[in-house]
Amino acid sequence: MSVFLHFHTLTIGCRFMKRLFICLLALLWLPTSAAHAKDAKVYFDLASKSSTARKKIEYFSKALELDPNLASAYAKRGMLYYFQEKYKEVVEDFENFTRLQPDNAEGYRMLGMGYLYMGTYDAAIATFSHALKIDPNLISALCYRAEAYRRSGQNEKAIGDSTEAIHLAREPRILADAYITRAKVYRELGLQDKAFADIRAALLKDPRTYFYRYVSSYASLEEMRGAGLIGIIVLAFVLVFKLRFKPPKKDE
Repeated sequence: MSVFLHFHTLTIGCRFMKRLFICLLALLWLPTSAAHAKDAKVYFDLASKSSTARKKIEYFSKALELDPNLASAYAKRGMLYYFQEKYKEVVEDFENFTRLQPDNAEGYRMLGMGYLYMGTYDAAIATFSHALKIDPNLISALCYRAEAYRRSGQNEKAIGDSTEAIHLAREPRILADAYITRAKVYRELGLQDKAFADIRAALLKDPRTYFYRYVSSYASLEEMRGAGLIGIIVLAFVLVFKLRFKPPKKDE
């Protein structure tokens, strides 16, 4: 009996020591974790104040090394990668961002755009659809899903999404993009009159799309001459820097 009691007491003592050890580790870890979070905030602020994309990315990366759960750092670094056309990195950052903020429709929209420009159209369509499920009023996601449908050869769905976006959009740029997507589908289907009508509508809604038509081969030589010197300069800018869909602003 005494042996049993001794063994039972020893067992209780071991459990107590184990719990004490865990508590001590937690006490040691908490200050370290708080310090890392504080340091991550310092790097995040440095990134926000930096004037170059390279330094911003460097600081956001350091912030994330210290705090892998800093969602806003993923979003901001992902946007920088987007403008550098590093779409694999865009996808990685916005996958992490949406993992941390699963109810953020804009995060899924940007993730979808990364997939779109990587050429993984099924993933892009599914991601834009999820963004719209979270926020049905996110018309830019509807517009970009139309483009993903177009690129994947699903013309009827592309026309459907573009038409719905045209009816719902209030921001001129998104409205113009929807017209352009539908115009490209019409052109691919050989419906040139409808394509021209949509291009004209896009130009009326957002004159900045005027020079997009040159990239899309809609302009004639006479139109080129009529554009004047300013038009030629802007056309050169478009061709050199390959202007394309830009991520919509938060208020779009």
